[in-house]
Amino acid sequence: MIKNRRLKRIGAVAGTLSAALLLPLTQANAAGGEVDRATTTRHDGEWVKCASKKENGDNVYQACFDPDGDWFNVYDGKADGSAAVVDWQVGKRYGAIFNADGMPASLYKKKDFPEGATVRFRICLGHWDTKMITAGTCSGWVSNPT
Repeated sequence: MIKNRRLKRIGAVAGTLSAALLLPLTQANAAGGEVDRATTTRHDGEWVKCASKKENGDNVYQACFDPDGDWFNVYDGKADGSAAVVDWQVGKRYGAIFNADGMPASLYKKKDFPEGATVRFRICLGHWDTKMITAGTCSGWVSNPT
C-alpha cells in the first residue's frame, strides 16, 4: 500500500514538472522563427495565392503571396485589438509577418526564398508586442511555388 502511494505521488510530481517544463517551450515556439513587421505600403505585383478569414462573407483578414520577389501582403480589416499575421514555412525555415498597424491597413513584406521551393502560409491573429500568434485563430494552409 505504501509503495502504491509513493508511486502515485512520484507520478504526480513528474507530471507536474513535465507540464511546467513543456509549457514555456510551446509558447516560445509560436514565434520562434523569423519575426518581421510588414511596413511597406505599396507593392504592384500580382497576388497568386491568398489565405483568408471571412466574417459575413467578407475578407476580414487576408494574407497573399507574390512569387515574383517573394512578397507577402497582410490585410487587417477589423478593429479588434489583434494584429493580422502571416504564418509561413519554406522547408525547415519558418516565421511570422505581423501587420501591427491595425485596421484597415494593407501592408507588405519582401522575403528571399530559394527558387523552386514551396512556401506554405496561412493568416492568423496575434500580438506584435509579444510576437505571439493566438492559438486557434489561423486559417487553413495555402501553398505556392517560389
